Amino acid sequence: MTLRTPLPFPRLVVVHGFGAGPTDHWFPWLAEHAATAVAPALPSPLVPRASAWIPRIVDAIGTLDGGTAVVAHSLGNVAALGAIRALQQAGDEGALGAFVAVAPFLRAIPPVGDEALDGFVRSGLPDFTAGLDPVALRPALGERSVLRSSMDPLVPAQLSEEFATALDSPVHVIPGAGHFLAGDGFGPLPEVIDALLGADRSAGPYSQPTPSPSPSRCSA
Repeated sequence: MTLRTPLPFPRLVVVHGFGAGPTDHWFPWLAEHAATAVAPALPSPLVPRASAWIPRIVDAIGTLDGGTAVVAHSLGNVAALGAIRALQQAGDEGALGAFVAVAPFLRAIPPVGDEALDGFVRSGLPDFTAGLDPVALRPALGERSVLRSSMDPLVPAQLSEEFATALDSPVHVIPGAGHFLAGDGFGPLPEVIDALLGADRSAGPYSQPTPSPSPSRCSA
């Protein structure tokens, strides 16, 4: 029998990034730990559009309340912030219980040689970031955490650090984690569980063996 660490939030929203879906990487593993997990399949992940992604994430979050935690990866982070802004603009004055950002960025990442990703960063990312003020969103995010790798080939450490500064969030650096993809060895990502558990360390940090890496496509 596999023991699961119960999360302190009854509802979890998992937001994937560019080139991915809700069944990729460590997303299904994380969802298994939640009493209720919502992991929306965002449309056209290789050609993301803010006008299509943000309403889907708004629907997934529903309302901003302390019983809901959001965990996002890469592009999913700025998309999730856009959804939270949209909820605020619609009159929601609540706040999440937690927001955990994995490999986040707020401005353009350098070209990586992937035509689809590089093209999106040039022409699609500005629609996700236009008018976004992360500092103003802090009160709606609850407890905030940023996870970044010591050697991410897609998102430079400085960009994730800037994201953390904007959110006034602690940063947890995971040695050699790449971009936190299945191909980097991440089926489980126990550090996300630790972040969600927050200050409640009475049971000690969660740990689980990480599987061997397997091939994966470029995801941001």
